[in-house]
Amino acid sequence: MRRVLAVEGMISEGEAGQLMELAAAVPSGACIVEVGSYRGRSTTALALAANGAPVYAVEPHESFEGIYGGNFGPADRRAFFENLLKAGVVEKVRLVNLSAEVLREGWEQPVGLLWIDGDHTLEGVRRDFEAFEHSLQPDGVVAFHDVHDPEGGPAQLIGELLAGGRYETLAEVERLVALRRLA
Repeated sequence: MRRVLAVEGMISEGEAGQLMELAAAVPSGACIVEVGSYRGRSTTALALAANGAPVYAVEPHESFEGIYGGNFGPADRRAFFENLLKAGVVEKVRLVNLSAEVLREGWEQPVGLLWIDGDHTLEGVRRDFEAFEHSLQPDGVVAFHDVHDPEGGPAQLIGELLAGGRYETLAEVERLVALRRLA
């Protein structure tokens, strides 16, 4: 955990621990997809715990202002690589410098864990989720960050997914909620 917390990021120690538990449970043959990597704290947690599953960090690192006031951009790409190098996980992570919707049509890898922490508008969260839902395995897990705001996109989409009956709540830790896709 020390290596995770040494990396800049916005997830807490408890949330990092939950991500690591989820990553460790990804079955053989599936991958982990993270949408929204910032400077790599959650990426490091996922990579340290993944039992051979490749970790795809989907992060365009383009200038962007989040709905909660964060400013993100190209400078974060350099910090991302430096942080992954320091943490010793850079070779376990595949950075995809594109947005999720660009990957949607061509993505064919089975996804065991989908971690969404990018654009927190409802449209953004839905776009990121829908880009990979077709590849999420039965019993696969999708986890969302910043679910504390009932008006925010993550909380709204979680409500829709649970109401649809195809997902159930697997875990809740601070601002993180993980759902399991029902087979």
